[in-house]
Amino acid sequence: MKKFSYLTTLLLLILSSQVVFSQEKKDIKEQILAEGNVKSVFDKTFRWGISWNQYWSTIKGSNLPETYFVKPSVGFNLRAEFYPLSFVGIGAGFGVQQRGAGIITQDNYGGSFTHPWEPNYDPDSTYRLRLRMNTIEVPITLLLRTPFDVVKGVRLSGALGVVWIKNDYVKTFFNKPEDGFHTITDVSQDYLTNDLGIQASLGADINAGESCLLQVHFVYSKGTENIYKTGPGDGRTTLYGVRVAWLF
Repeated sequence: MKKFSYLTTLLLLILSSQVVFSQEKKDIKEQILAEGNVKSVFDKTFRWGISWNQYWSTIKGSNLPETYFVKPSVGFNLRAEFYPLSFVGIGAGFGVQQRGAGIITQDNYGGSFTHPWEPNYDPDSTYRLRLRMNTIEVPITLLLRTPFDVVKGVRLSGALGVVWIKNDYVKTFFNKPEDGFHTITDVSQDYLTNDLGIQASLGADINAGESCLLQVHFVYSKGTENIYKTGPGDGRTTLYGVRVAWLF
């Protein structure tokens, strides 16, 4: 009888271990299947994040009061994108951006190294003057994106829309690297406060290891209003460059 009890206990232990092992195998299988069904970052309908904008800006038009050249203009945005369909969405943003242009001034001395021996030498040109517009911008855009990868983890995307532009301030900066005392003049009263621009972009959405979406776009934007409050000039702010966004 005692031997029978030992044998029964042994059989029960073997059966219970088999049940536990089978349950563990089932749990592992279900976990693997669940991981295989994890949605791609491209399947998310709503994303938000930040962008860094490295643009170059100038002013284009007719009867311009100055001779302008392109200058670097940086900025950043908070961005949000909503894709009700895999290939069509709506984008919005809010951020701070520089616009404006460089101004070519009269060169009275012919360059920095032409007559350095003059007693009152003051090089006053060679692309030192900047017109800096510090703007607050709100873009609203229609988004388009390929519904499939053109390369594994990469989809082409683009946007077209409008951007509300508010000039927080407009200043001229005359750079003086000789002594570091730059001449800064507030000229906000001469320029339009609010503008409505058009904006277009084209680039790629990159799956960054399913952790976020890395978006790299070439951007073009141009104001629709004459930026001058007075005078015969008719100019539009224009900028273009690269925007890099991290969307989660």
